[in-house]
Amino acid sequence: MKKNRIICGLDVGTTKICMMIAQVLPDGSLELVSTGYADSAGLKKGVIVDLDQAAASIRKAADEAEQKSNLSIDWVTVGAAGSHFQSFNSHGAITIEGNHQEVTAEHMTQVINAAKSVAIPPDREIIHILPQEFFLDEHGDIQNPVGLYGSRLDVNIHVVTCQSALNQNLINAVNRAQMRVKRVILQQLASAEAVLTKDERELGTALVDIGGGTTDIAIFMKNAVHFTKVLPVGGAHFTRDLAIGLQTPMEEAERIKKETGTVLTERVQDDELVEVPGIGTRASRSISRTLVCGILRDRAAEMLELVRDHLRKALGSDPLIAGMVLTGGGSMLDGLMELTEETMGMPVRQGLPIGVKGLNDELSHPVYATAIGLTLLGASKAGNRKKSVGKTGNSPWIFTRILQWAGNVGHE
Repeated sequence: MKKNRIICGLDVGTTKICMMIAQVLPDGSLELVSTGYADSAGLKKGVIVDLDQAAASIRKAADEAEQKSNLSIDWVTVGAAGSHFQSFNSHGAITIEGNHQEVTAEHMTQVINAAKSVAIPPDREIIHILPQEFFLDEHGDIQNPVGLYGSRLDVNIHVVTCQSALNQNLINAVNRAQMRVKRVILQQLASAEAVLTKDERELGTALVDIGGGTTDIAIFMKNAVHFTKVLPVGGAHFTRDLAIGLQTPMEEAERIKKETGTVLTERVQDDELVEVPGIGTRASRSISRTLVCGILRDRAAEMLELVRDHLRKALGSDPLIAGMVLTGGGSMLDGLMELTEETMGMPVRQGLPIGVKGLNDELSHPVYATAIGLTLLGASKAGNRKKSVGKTGNSPWIFTRILQWAGNVGHE
């Protein structure tokens, strides 16, 4: 395998680190080579809080992936989250001068620069500039105006920013794990590449990626990103609520959540009991499964209300024709899909990652959506993939825009 045909995605999450190595085949498709997985340490709510611990976790996942593939990875595309990520929409316009008034790539750069000329605090930096729609002489719905004629070019863009210091901490953790960062990509953008269909991105959908420490939201309309938000609540908060409410160790609370947890009370019989180990030397005891359900449902309801409030503010009266897609490991909680439909009043489906050859049933799981999306986007950047991959009809729409309008962290 040639080095320039190897792609690596690194998902640095609050509760898990996942590294995926893939190769670009001659036909432009992507094939999984190996994966590495490790429990996270040194992160809270998506943010590095202990550099050494975080680096050790990243290195552990990398070692596993490299040993399986007999490869040594240098450069990685990293997925990141954290409530320090903020975003806004902006508008720019320029006059096209000259006799022919033909739009060129330089004009596109100029109008993008005009749109992003917004003052941001000195401790923040732009990581993504995502064009939504171009207008030529007030005619909209233009994805690529190059070659068209007109006198005025406008653009709407979505801008994602982060705290520079926290972003640098992430890069430093990867560097300390003996790898270099090509670029940092907001996790829900990577997940979207792996799980959303072309129709969903075009007609309007909300992607909700429920990770361990954060819940990441992105709204797509007309094949563009219109809203992103990172909420500081995720699956680990469900586990912590159980640990506190049941007075049991976190490890046991996680097990109880996975084995007996549900957010739908109608799925629980009144006489069902759950064995709950005590903390330290305290004895185990039997408690009603209804109590477990109540704790999980309360947390789910709170989280979904937050999501709903942000969607309402972002959308106004605009409908999401394609509904909502849930992905991420936290989305697997029993009954959450049904409760989300009830709360949101729209159709909801599970987002399973596809688009990469060699995915088995274990890897075609929401927990791997970000890592798989990162490899898909990395392959798009390399220019080696065809415009359609797998059953989703995905194209490198996100990555092309990220690459074109935002600078890289490093270079291969």
